[in-house]
Amino acid sequence: TASDGYSPEKMLSKLPMVDLYEERALILSKLGQHEQALMLYAHRLGDAGMAQDYCERLYDPDNEETRDVYLSLLKVYLKPPDASAPMTMQALSLMSKYFERLDPAKALDVLPPTTPLRSLQPFFESAFRRNCEVSKSLQISKALIKADHVAVLHDYHKRRSRSVQVTAGRKCKVSGKKIGTSAFVVYPNNVLVLLGEKPHPHICPVTGRDFKQNPWD
Repeated sequence: TASDGYSPEKMLSKLPMVDLYEERALILSKLGQHEQALMLYAHRLGDAGMAQDYCERLYDPDNEETRDVYLSLLKVYLKPPDASAPMTMQALSLMSKYFERLDPAKALDVLPPTTPLRSLQPFFESAFRRNCEVSKSLQISKALIKADHVAVLHDYHKRRSRSVQVTAGRKCKVSGKKIGTSAFVVYPNNVLVLLGEKPHPHICPVTGRDFKQNPWD
């Protein structure tokens, strides 16, 4: 622990620069230096699979620190630390495979301007399909919400337009008093209760039915 004198920074400084790359990558990950960790996996160890596994473990779209970890790997592929050639094929494969986890605008901004447009076709097609699916899903959701809203309004107006016939001899179901011209409450099952009896707004005093939880058809 830090109280025992341990810290990732100290451990990192004690590791050799030309060896123990996996150990260095683990410590860099703890320090939140994900691009540097990915640089070791991709270029020092030459293992694209380990780099992608690293992204898979850390990716979280709701975490500001790790939501762009695939973009960091894309940068690592295309901008090697030395004069070696960019890993263009790996970069294009990454974009095509993990298009849902990459911001298209940010990803295209990282690509060198000489990248052939044809090589980006799989990425564009996947991103386009995804946008179409999202758009269609939103349209369906809006339609369902609208239909539900219309149904609720229809039911509301139907219930509001109900009429109850109060005859001269009709009595309150709680007190037994005649309704007459007094104010009263009528439940969906046509049970009438004088307002002076302080009836529950949702529960019928006769049947005990809670019309809020169990609406009347």
